Amino acid sequence: MDPDTVSAAPKPAMITKPASAPPRAYVTFLAGNGDYVKGVVGLAKGLRKAKTAYPLVVAVLPDVPEEHRRMLESQGCIVREIEPVYPPENQTQFAMAYYVINYSKLRIWEASFRTIFITCAHIRRVSS
Repeated sequence: MDPDTVSAAPKPAMITKPASAPPRAYVTFLAGNGDYVKGVVGLAKGLRKAKTAYPLVVAVLPDVPEEHRRMLESQGCIVREIEPVYPPENQTQFAMAYYVINYSKLRIWEASFRTIFITCAHIRRVSS
């Protein structure tokens, strides 16, 4: 790769440890304005019910509406916006949105604290 043709990319948005949070956290990911927010709320409630010692950090893409962010914060979640990760230009002809969502999950591993990643894609409300 010719170093003269590589442009300097801006530093990516990272998930950083909030000042009041412990050095560990559960982390999940949310994109878009669909119903996946309900799974994150369910996860937050489940973690509270289990009396976990660690917070739930939700890594969100810029397309998550403010209404969903406020809903998550009201459930005690720490909401952190992350910068999307786009596939290489020669790969954009195939399922661009799919790749952006999945590549962007890699930002979670940039966190400056120990993480346990939990996906909310299959969490459903169960009556008790």
